Amino acid sequence: MAFSIYDATVPVCAQQLGAMAVIAGKAAEHCATNKIEESALLNDRLYPDMFCLARQFRQAADFGCNTPGRLAGVAAPAFAAVDDTSFAAAKKRCEDAAAFVSTLTRAQVEGGEDKVISWMAGGNERKMKGIDYVRQFGLPNFYFFCTTAYDILRHRAVVIGKRDFLGPVNWM
Repeated sequence: MAFSIYDATVPVCAQQLGAMAVIAGKAAEHCATNKIEESALLNDRLYPDMFCLARQFRQAADFGCNTPGRLAGVAAPAFAAVDDTSFAAAKKRCEDAAAFVSTLTRAQVEGGEDKVISWMAGGNERKMKGIDYVRQFGLPNFYFFCTTAYDILRHRAVVIGKRDFLGPVNWM
C-alpha cells in the first residue's frame, strides 16, 4: 500500500498531540515540584516578539486539528480562541484535539490532496491545493509550534526529552 495523505496527517497529528498533552502534564508537575507559578511559565517565550508558551500549545492544537480536518472537509472543534491559563487546560486542549483527529477516517481524508483548501487568516481568505497545504503550511506550522513549546520548556529546565517530544513510537 502506498503512503497516503491520511497516513501523512491523521496518525502523525494524533501522535504528536498526545505527546504535547504528556509534555503539558510534565510541565505542571515541574511547576508544582519547584513552586513555580504556572502563569510564569505559560507566559514565557524565547524572544520578545514570539508567541508565549500558552499560545504555542494553542496553535499546535489548532494546526493539529485543522490540517487533517480541512482535508476531510470536517470542521475542527471550536476551542476557545484564548490562551490557556493552566497546564491542565493546555493538556486538555491537546487531548481534545487528538481525540478529534482520531475520529477522522481514511475515507474522509483520502483525495484531500486534490481539494482546494480554503481558510481565513488575518482577515484574508487563503487557498491552497490540499497536498501543498499539508507540505508547505499545515504540517510545517504544526511542528513549528510543537517544537517551540518543547524548546521553551526545556529552556526552563522542565525534565522532558526527545522521547517525550516523539510520543509513543512503534519500534520494530
